[in-house]
Amino acid sequence: MSGHRYESVGDGNIGVETEVVTSTHDNGSANDSVGYETTIPIHPRILAPLSYIMPLAPALIILLLERRNTFVRLHAWQSIILGLFAGTASMLLFWIPFLPSLIQLGALFAGFLCAYHAWKDSDTLTFFKLGIIGEFAERQVLGTAVLPF
Repeated sequence: MSGHRYESVGDGNIGVETEVVTSTHDNGSANDSVGYETTIPIHPRILAPLSYIMPLAPALIILLLERRNTFVRLHAWQSIILGLFAGTASMLLFWIPFLPSLIQLGALFAGFLCAYHAWKDSDTLTFFKLGIIGEFAERQVLGTAVLPF
């Protein structure tokens, strides 16, 4: 795997693999820009933030279709876990006035924050983690733990 590079980032962030892809134009010269290999023919700068657009649906579709790009899969998992956490907490605490609305508002803000970081950090492939949710997403993608079902 000589085409893979890993970037190490500390303090709650991880480095994910990048793929150097050279493309040729009509004149036959190679482009020296860095590309990111994905199963879905869309750049990770679009796919990763797209995971946070709506709760669960886009992230599940991206997770099922994308098999190569770790950066996109990390954000899809984080979006799914964030949506499930916010939905479950809102349903369990429905009897406390305004709390479910505050939870959903907080999850919306967290989703916008993660989408922004996914878009901004797509060049460096630095994964922005949301605390324990990001840790769990990281374990799912990198294979150190799997769901019990």
